[in-house]
Amino acid sequence: MQYHSVIGWGLVVVGVLLGALQGVEYLWSPSSTALAFSTLPFVLVAAAIGFTGSTIARRSTYEGHAALIVAWGVGGAVGFVAVFTLATATTPQAGPALLFGAADAGAAGGLAGLLVGLYDVEGRRTLSTVEQFAERLEGLNTYGKVLNQSPDVESVSALCVEVVEFVLGGDGALFVTTDDESVSVVDTTLPEVDPDGPLGEAVAAMADHEPLETVTDEAGFAGVRNDQPGSTLAVRIPHGDGSAVLFAVYYDVDTPAEELVDPFEILAAHAATALSSVAARADGSVAER
Repeated sequence: MQYHSVIGWGLVVVGVLLGALQGVEYLWSPSSTALAFSTLPFVLVAAAIGFTGSTIARRSTYEGHAALIVAWGVGGAVGFVAVFTLATATTPQAGPALLFGAADAGAAGGLAGLLVGLYDVEGRRTLSTVEQFAERLEGLNTYGKVLNQSPDVESVSALCVEVVEFVLGGDGALFVTTDDESVSVVDTTLPEVDPDGPLGEAVAAMADHEPLETVTDEAGFAGVRNDQPGSTLAVRIPHGDGSAVLFAVYYDVDTPAEELVDPFEILAAHAATALSSVAARADGSVAER
């Protein structure tokens, strides 16, 4: 169950009810002054609450945070109503006037609380992203040292696939080598990989891109993930007279963010260094013979 949708549409209902209450308040005491200074401003407040609710309901990024945002809103509403009650305690007012005044104060406080809650959630998400990026960098640096000690292409491939899945959170990875004429699958965790099908198209398309540059959309990329929804990341890595291409598949990511692309390119740079070391050791062994 997506709680952010339930909470968001609940806020939309609250906004509609508050707007209707403003209409009732105006009918109770109609005047141009009341319309300009009491009704219209709080109609806008009610509309803002409804818009905030629809935004929360439509964006899955607020899943897990919607309750916190509403808690801020409720706290703001209670606080403003409490202040209003204290301010009017020594001034007797008619029951309807007191009710409408409390509703206005609660609406204003609720909107203020929602805005603070949104700001709080964005701050938490930013901090979480920074911490996650730092953890990925630490993992990449650790794997980078191991990659430089890899004795052959197969070891480099296996480590790259492992990093994509366990450090970068990918749902599958694929490492291939190509000499511009044929494609060889070195390592993969993706099913039904056919070098003569979409994979061949994807590898051929990568030839038009700069080495170590992440590509997120090209011919054959959807086929690499078996036409499932999501995203495919790929990067071409220099390898001898040809190239190696590393693919990463994410089924739950529609548009890869920079926080995902940057570590992927760092991994490719580590792999390029490792492949150069493998080639250098191979050339040295041949020279010794």
